[in-house]
Parts: sequence; structure tokens; C-alpha cells
Amino acid sequence: MSRPKVILRHCDTYDPARIARIIGEGMDELGIRPYGRTLVKPNVVMAHRRFFAHAFTRPEFLDGLLTALRERGERISELCVGERSGITVPTRYTFAMAGYPRVLRKHGVKADYFDEGKQVPVRLEHPAALRDVIFVPEGIARCDFLVNAPKFKAHPWTKVTLALKNYIGIQDDAHRLIDHDHMLHTKIADLQEVISPGFIAIDGIIAGERTMLTPTPYPLHLIVMGVNPVAVDVVCTHILGLDPREVDHIRITAERGYGPIDLRDIEITGDVSLEEAKKRAANLLLTLERVDQVFRDKKSRIIVYIGSPPDTYDYCWGGCPGSLFEAMQVIESFQPDVYRAVRPMHIVIGAYQGDIDARPGEPILFVGDCTRWRGRIHDQQIEISPLYIPREQINPQEATSGDVVSKMMGVVANLIRHRGRPFIRVRGCPVSVAENALYISQLGKVVNPYLHPSIAPAFSYHWTISKVARFLRRRSLA
Repeated sequence: MSRPKVILRHCDTYDPARIARIIGEGMDELGIRPYGRTLVKPNVVMAHRRFFAHAFTRPEFLDGLLTALRERGERISELCVGERSGITVPTRYTFAMAGYPRVLRKHGVKADYFDEGKQVPVRLEHPAALRDVIFVPEGIARCDFLVNAPKFKAHPWTKVTLALKNYIGIQDDAHRLIDHDHMLHTKIADLQEVISPGFIAIDGIIAGERTMLTPTPYPLHLIVMGVNPVAVDVVCTHILGLDPREVDHIRITAERGYGPIDLRDIEITGDVSLEEAKKRAANLLLTLERVDQVFRDKKSRIIVYIGSPPDTYDYCWGGCPGSLFEAMQVIESFQPDVYRAVRPMHIVIGAYQGDIDARPGEPILFVGDCTRWRGRIHDQQIEISPLYIPREQINPQEATSGDVVSKMMGVVANLIRHRGRPFIRVRGCPVSVAENALYISQLGKVVNPYLHPSIAPAFSYHWTISKVARFLRRRSLA
């Protein structure tokens, strides 16, 4: 069998015409011709020109990609751009903040907002899959040709977010959070069974380092192209100086036969060699630190206590600890001194064994369903029992998840329920980034990013439009 090809091309500017030429040449080299219902899946986990300027696939990149697809799309019956953004934000809002509507109008392309459409079941056949059925948007299920267009970024939970990890964005909020815990890497591998990409083009012109929601820009000046997502991610991890076997979702997906994990089994072409790409990425910072250590290093007024999650893992990389870290990074974008300005509080995650040294008046949060603890708080004997539901007892058909407005109301209601008690219990598996941010802003007396004057007006508008569109769409299907 021929080796899968990965193309590394130099591009140091977000010029749509230049990007279109480079991507078009890559498609020609790979023999790619899109057909049928062609859907482009970018990474728009969050977007804002000021606060989240480097978290998403840039509109200029999307512009060039759509041009290249149109020029080679004589067999395309419908061309769409689809995504589900993160942290419970309407995808309409992030598309607007990313500058996508202008690009879509230019090319006569439809937006497919996965959070507004119907979710349909897809049966998984691999014996190691976490469950038999997984839910995805109808737009993904109807897709004939998928174009995966990720952003080249570091990730604080999975080390990197590239072609494979970008599949997390094909699920709505309710189903996205299922298995988004210490089994996140396996969930990513499961999602590869839904649909294989027909083409991959990674925006690495300006990469993102350290985090995925609030990354620091890093000039990598690369466009990475291919068809096999494992091969593409293997090459990208080598560019970053990583062993792809140490990135669990790449290793697991390769072990399932989706692609090669050895460089010798991959053909690398283009005008940038692998060694040159490594030199460019030599100073790109990755982050895979325990959240309790991060708070200690930053000398934060929040003390985090970490215990083990269920099963045999000692740390839940894909769950509540990572959500807490990203929540603080989001708030820090709006309030740079948040780690020291926040009101002192204590956050406990997992099966923690030890003391909680809290002074009177300092909030104590027990976060996550698996959290358990026994000890004394202000001379009271307290026992926190786990509320964890075993994975096999979770039915995806019954999954629900409120939007950020309902989460705001839920946080307020939970705080009222715990008024007068020495602690606050926060349910969830995992507790989302949005909820972590809301609890910290409310109890810590720091900025609420959702209500920031630079965010709230546009957010409220697109939230309302999204709600109306979702209602009308569901009513038409009834």
C-alpha cells in the first residue's frame, strides 16, 4: 500500500489569494476533488478579535480554502461550513466574531450551526469504543465529503489540538460532555468512526501556544495538508518535538488502524522540510500541567485540592481540572490580575484525602460528581459522598445540557440552596468551563466574561437569534 502523504507548505501571511493557491496545489497533488454535500469543519471553539483573537481558524484561511474548493468543485452539490463552538456560546456568535459571515456571503456558502440542528445516532462498531451509539449533528450525518480545517494549537488537556481533536466540535453541548473526562482521548478516537475526512488543511500560519481558548500567537508560517488524520497529526507532533505515541488520542486511533504512527510510513512533501518545520516550532510552548500546580505557581488566592477520579487514573485530564484551568484563562483575558485579585476560595476535585485549610467566610466548592471528602470545616464534621454515575449507565439519548443563560440561572439557584452551609456542591461530569467561570466570577468577585460590556450586546443578540432559529427548525421538523 502507498504511504499517506502529508504536505508542508510555507505561508507567512493571511492573504486569501495566496492561501487559495497553496491549498489548491495541495489538493491537486493529493488528487482531491470534493463531491456531493461538502462540509468544511473549522476550529471555532471561541472567537473575538480582542479577547480570543488566535483561538480559531482565521477567516482569511477559510476564504482561501473555499476558493480552492470552488475551483475544483464541479461535483459539489452543496457547500457548507459547520461547527459547534465551545463553552456554551452560540456558534452564530463565534462565527460573527470570527468574521465568517462576510466570507460565507462572498462564496455563497451556507453556515451549518450544529447547536441549532437535529442530533442523530451513529452506531459505533469498534469493540474498544466507549459506547455503542454516539450522537452527531444531522449535517455531519448527511455529509458526503468532509474538509477538516483545524487551527494548529497547543491544548492543556491533550497536549495538542489538530486534525483528530477537531472532531470534538461535531457534537452539541449535551453529547460533547459525555465521556469528556479521563477517557477523552478514547472519545476522540471513537469520533473518527463517524466520518473520514476527504481533505485536511491546517491553519498553522499563526499557531497557538499554551492553551486552546486563549492561546498566545506563535508565527509558524505553515499550512499542513493531507487526507489521513493520523498521519497529519503524527507529522505535526514531530514538528513540535513530541513523540506521537505520548499523545494518547493519536496512539489509540493509530492502534485502531486509522493510520500510521511511524514517520517512515508517511510521505512528507512540500516546500518546507520536517527539520525546517521543527526549527520554526522550537520555542512553541505546550501546556500539560496539573491545575493545582498552576494555581500554586501563580500564587493564586484560590487553593485547588486534587484527588483521583474513578477507575485507575490519578488525574482527570479531560474533565473538571481542565475546565477549571480554561475558565481561569478566559477570565484572565478580561482581568489580567485575576489569580491574585480573586477572593480567597477553595476548590476540591476528585477523591481528595487531606485537610482543607479554609478561614471563616472563604467559599469551599466541591466540584464534580466524583468528588468525595471527609473532614472538618470550621469545627463541623463534613462528609461529601460521590454522586458519580458509571459510564455504562449513561444513556446518550437522554442527554441534556442548558445554554449559558440557563447555566447562569443554575449557578445562582445552587448558591441560594447552599446559603448558610459551609460548602457548595457543584454537580457535573465534567463541570463545564462556563460553570467554572460563573462560580469563580460570582464567588470570587471578579469579572464575569459573559457580561463584559465588550461581549454582552453581541452575545445577547446572537443568543436570541440562535434560540429562535432552533425553535423554528425543530417546529418545522415536528
